[in-house]
Amino acid sequence: MSTSQFQKTVGFGGPGVKNRTEIKKEKDTLYKNAFGDLPDGTIYRDPLGMKTNGEAVELQKSRWDQLANHDVEAFANPSVAGTNEAMSVIEKWDELQRKGYSLTDTFTEIRKSLDTGDWTLPLDIIPDVFEVNPEQLPLVNTIPRVTTQDDEIVATPLTEYPDMSWGLEDTADENAEGDRVYEFAEPTYGDEPFPVQGMGAMTRLSDKMILSSTNLRNAESTQEQAMMRGAQQELERQMILGSDNDAGGFDGLNDFIADGDGEVIRTLDETDPAEDYEETLRDLINDAEFEGAAYEQLAIVTDFDFHRRVRNAITDLVRYEPMADAFGVDSVFEYDGVPVFKSHAIERISDQDADTTETKAYTVNLDAHYLGVLQEVNMRPLARIGPQERFAVDAYMALVAEDGGAHVRAAEVAT
Repeated sequence: MSTSQFQKTVGFGGPGVKNRTEIKKEKDTLYKNAFGDLPDGTIYRDPLGMKTNGEAVELQKSRWDQLANHDVEAFANPSVAGTNEAMSVIEKWDELQRKGYSLTDTFTEIRKSLDTGDWTLPLDIIPDVFEVNPEQLPLVNTIPRVTTQDDEIVATPLTEYPDMSWGLEDTADENAEGDRVYEFAEPTYGDEPFPVQGMGAMTRLSDKMILSSTNLRNAESTQEQAMMRGAQQELERQMILGSDNDAGGFDGLNDFIADGDGEVIRTLDETDPAEDYEETLRDLINDAEFEGAAYEQLAIVTDFDFHRRVRNAITDLVRYEPMADAFGVDSVFEYDGVPVFKSHAIERISDQDADTTETKAYTVNLDAHYLGVLQEVNMRPLARIGPQERFAVDAYMALVAEDGGAHVRAAEVAT
């Protein structure tokens, strides 16, 4: 059943998203709903192993296993714990939905079984919902995600190293006792705050749609997938475009260039040969490395046309290594060992307005940049106001640049 058959969703930032005061007040509850007993600061998703020395991390899958195998009936009837009569949270959810329970009543019943008043359905861990094509939304899929229990994440990048002094054997600079005095020096650290921001939307399922479905869970799942997909697309745009996408969201790569230490290092003309685009790609890598980024922790994200022109220019098979095994698509490749992605979040050069200049390629240090997540995408029931079931999805997170954006290097294209 296509998502077009459902009621139109409300835009992100709509009803149900908490303001800064509410986030601060309820941060513990938001965190627990998303991560349970997972410790603060845990790297729970890092498919490329950029922050874990090459070890891929996908704790979402294990969280799904825990949810799918958790005995809710055992709470109400301990005698069936661990037996065939026990029921997992997901099985309980499906059973109640098939019996005709409303979304609100289903949440209430599961909360009673789990003996909690704040349980919500985490969409990000459902396998057929949170998987997204990395070719289209590369940062969403590859950027490390780290749990946080704070409403604001403060990064403390090392901005200046201490100065060393020579001539320790020289006695000309002695104190009154005739001893050599070391000159005082200390490193300088930045203080970069990254406030957690909320993103959300609400949607609805009409009673007619519910009644026409053989299994409410099927219709609901389709809607959940559509909402989750919309959340991932919005997240990709915000991470790259930042305030140019939505000023109410967290800062993105464009903001790190405009307001941070990032920099546009080259402007191409739309008519430049493909070889110039390949050379620009190498400049992006070299300049980010010069600024201190570890070569093996860099990634590049571009628009579709920039990506195609680089591929057209590449003839050296040593540098052009498709990454089909890692991502399932041949158009993701490594250039000099750095993965190069294309994203729908960046407008294609061919669609760019005439006489404009726009950023089309970015380097990202995926060790220094990560998503600090207070709550992943969760589903919440809303009160009925008519012949329809209403629910909202929301998430609370921030893009953190531990380097202050210094390793973000970009290229523009002028038309």
